[in-house]
Amino acid sequence: MLTYICLSNRHFFIMNIMDYKETIRIIKEKKWLIFWLTIFGAVLFFDLLVIQPPKYKASSSILVVQEQVEGQDIYSISKSAQYICQVLKEGIYSDSFFNKVIGSSDQIKTNDFPEKLKERRKEWQKSVEVKIIRDLGLMEINVFYSNKEKTENLSMIVTDVLKNNHDFYHGSGENVKLKILNSPLVSEKPISINLWLGTFFGALLGFCSALFWIFRKRIIKEGSFLDGNNFSI
Repeated sequence: MLTYICLSNRHFFIMNIMDYKETIRIIKEKKWLIFWLTIFGAVLFFDLLVIQPPKYKASSSILVVQEQVEGQDIYSISKSAQYICQVLKEGIYSDSFFNKVIGSSDQIKTNDFPEKLKERRKEWQKSVEVKIIRDLGLMEINVFYSNKEKTENLSMIVTDVLKNNHDFYHGSGENVKLKILNSPLVSEKPISINLWLGTFFGALLGFCSALFWIFRKRIIKEGSFLDGNNFSI
């Protein structure tokens, strides 16, 4: 029995070495395909990043303050404020909030965003970024737009609409108040895009795609073998 196990292990070790050598041989044989797909991925992602219009960024921060109810401890107040922040975040991305923003300014108009509802929602979510600081009831709101003046105006309107209409979304009435800690501050220059990171990611994606294409038959075969033997993790 022991001899059989040793022979099996030796056979498995030899098979692994053979598979390794075969893999190296195939990679060397297909090296130019791997090279050009890697370059293609890098160039493609680089071009996609370069053609993106430059955008300015305006940042503001808002504190959610909840009045303490008798018998309510600090922990429950903190959790409640965190919940309200999350509700307000979803409210900011809603159509009703967008319409309030558009209706509150003459400078920001509907035609500044896509006409189709689905595309407009995506663009609105890209234009407004909401970060929640856990346990503090603090919201950081970043607004992005291609025009510097409109970026600042949009940020001010978003902050103002949220402050004056927040009870529409959480329903807690006067028990919750919003205080602006930092008014909107717009960047002097457009925010930079990390071209190197994007190019590296594109190259990595092209490299992995090349390997998958070369070894696709083996991958599919091994996947079928595992399914046939009902292996599970």
